[in-house]
Amino acid sequence: METSASLSSPLEPLPRCRHFGSCGGCSLQDRSYESQLAAKAKAVGELLAPFRLERLPAHASPKPWFYRNKMEFSFGDVYPPIPEGPRLRLGLKARGRWHQVLSIEECYLLSPEAAVLLTELRRWAAAGGYEPYNAHRHRGFLRHLVLREAKNRPERMVMLLTSQGPLDELSLISAINSVYPATTVLRGINEKLSDTAIPDRIERLSGSGRITESIKIGSREILFQISPLSFFQTNTWGAELLYGIVLSWLEEKRARTALDLYCGGGGIALSIAGSCDKVWGVELNESAVLDARANSALNGISNVEFFAGSVELMAAPLLGADPDVVIVDPPRSGLQGKALAMILDKRPRALLYVSCNPQSLARDLKALEPAYCLERAEIIDMFPHTEHVETIAWLDRKEL
Repeated sequence: METSASLSSPLEPLPRCRHFGSCGGCSLQDRSYESQLAAKAKAVGELLAPFRLERLPAHASPKPWFYRNKMEFSFGDVYPPIPEGPRLRLGLKARGRWHQVLSIEECYLLSPEAAVLLTELRRWAAAGGYEPYNAHRHRGFLRHLVLREAKNRPERMVMLLTSQGPLDELSLISAINSVYPATTVLRGINEKLSDTAIPDRIERLSGSGRITESIKIGSREILFQISPLSFFQTNTWGAELLYGIVLSWLEEKRARTALDLYCGGGGIALSIAGSCDKVWGVELNESAVLDARANSALNGISNVEFFAGSVELMAAPLLGADPDVVIVDPPRSGLQGKALAMILDKRPRALLYVSCNPQSLARDLKALEPAYCLERAEIIDMFPHTEHVETIAWLDRKEL
């Protein structure tokens, strides 16, 4: 198995973070990055062994630390209360205990400033007398903190999610700006009982309400405006690697038309547009389609068209245009039954499958085997220190 790792220092103590073992954020940090990548390559290789690939290259994340561009942190209370002890926690869920929040003092996934901000906001909340939300009793004010960071531009977003109620906005902005270079601050109001970081409505407190990220694909720079609920690949530098490989495969195959199913905010579609005559994108989430269209206009890309709707409903007429390649990037569950049946029925000439779940990928490849031959696959580690990994595969249609 070929692997290309961004090497850790042999002198670096493992695990690096003091919270490892208690925090649910990382599961592999006690292993060197080289061994993490090798283990992921081995696991994917075993799943794809029945397809007898000659090569299965494994690409390391360009940066194994501080690679995430988005994280969601939770507020929680200390319950039952401890006399004279802290009443509020802000951090990540404890491993295996999803109703318990672990206050984070350091974290090596987002940025060095993020943990400092958590400490400052715990101080701010205590000084203001704000109650943390208790997920069991469905009571409390402070619920979540969402941070989004551009990695190639100096822009950062902070969104505080609360229940309905008064908030000292000026003191919040002041506390954030004292330790964290936020370019926009928002408040999300969430009245739902479920423990989710998706607000019912959003109020802009400072800045534009969004950030702009840039990614470089080949010689081209593409800008992406990211709003609070936008979908964007979590690892910006990994996305550059992934999209670059996708583009190189399409260019090798001289694909001039592409249908991008489950296209999200249009990351792949916009990245390949410069080498195609026409690209169509299909996505169920309407807000993601609006983002994709806005980013298409922002970059002056006119040969990509995005459609809002389910793949099962929208893909059939677009397959009638006989695209050179159909790109599928489904959720972790993989291709749903109707989508898989439609592909087998229409038999587009080539498939490029982007997968975040090797198990569902192997299952879908087996189902596609009567009509398609797996020509190549590569692994991209988008999620260092976790068990997750991205795999891309190219399938050619078998001749009848």
